Amino acid sequence: MIDINNLSVSFHGFSLNNVSLTINDGEFFALLGPTGSGKTVLMESIAGLGKLKQGRIIINGRDVTGLKPEERNISIVYQDYALFPNMKVKENICYGLRFRKEKVNKNGTGKFDLLVEVLQIGHLLNRYPNNLSGGEKQRVALARALLVEPDVLFLDEPFSALDSNTKDTVQLEVKKLHETLKTTTLMVTHNFSEVFSLADRIAIINKGVIQQVGTTEEIFKTPNSQFTARFVGMKNIYPLKKLKGKIMLAEQLELDTVCLEERENLQYYAGFRGEDIVVGNKGLNTDYQIEGKISAILNNGIYTEVRVHAGSIDFIAYLTANRFFELNLYQNKQVFLGFNRRDINIIREDLGTG
Repeated sequence: MIDINNLSVSFHGFSLNNVSLTINDGEFFALLGPTGSGKTVLMESIAGLGKLKQGRIIINGRDVTGLKPEERNISIVYQDYALFPNMKVKENICYGLRFRKEKVNKNGTGKFDLLVEVLQIGHLLNRYPNNLSGGEKQRVALARALLVEPDVLFLDEPFSALDSNTKDTVQLEVKKLHETLKTTTLMVTHNFSEVFSLADRIAIINKGVIQQVGTTEEIFKTPNSQFTARFVGMKNIYPLKKLKGKIMLAEQLELDTVCLEERENLQYYAGFRGEDIVVGNKGLNTDYQIEGKISAILNNGIYTEVRVHAGSIDFIAYLTANRFFELNLYQNKQVFLGFNRRDINIIREDLGTG
């Protein structure tokens, strides 16, 4: 378990501000955010590679705040793998054991065999790193990091250098390893597919501040801010206003089931995921619907993005290829679009006092 309490740090010219976070024992936790948001700075601060301005770091009940990196029992796998080019694969994997002599006889051989088997790298043991593919290097780096039995494993953009096919294979192996070893793992990434495949919970970080923590479903379905909503792909975000006692979506559509707290400097928004918006040629069997005209159609090969202009609002809906062709959609066509109450995500933001 990792407990981070009110951590502030300036590192690599970047600042983290009063970060508090708990990662549970045996959990696979993902730190997700845009480039330059502070993901790696936070990870390296926990590892002891940056000097703290304030805060405490507790790992498995032990206060490691003042300890050197090598005293924290943490392993890091960086995106460039950092293998020793003059050592064969077996020597690379076992390198860390020379600093953990108390574990060589007790766990070294059995753990080594397990890692080699799960990661399927037995045929690579006598090769040098420059004769390995990217996926093979990643597996070797993982084996080296885990052989020393760390309390925590850090993965820094672990799949960014891999092609899509190799990435899928290595992700499955990482998932199997985690299920087998139950090592508390923190993965830094900006890739949503990696998060969906591996993470139990997520923290969204931006400009050195944790924005939201939750399960993958909570983060992607109920983001708590406009930043988080847009970052996780919720493109339909509209201000809500109260007119004549009614809650209106952009002054056009009454949301009769929504209740908002009335307070100065508090703004509410309604957010919808594109896949939750229904498009049809006639009246829809949804809780809310509005009529509009198709303003743009974009096909990305996996789904079709249909943009519909309804009054002063531009909605974005995602349709499967079959559904798109079934509806015979084209630009400027009049259509109905709708959504259900359960798919409305209310975002509340404090505008401050100005």
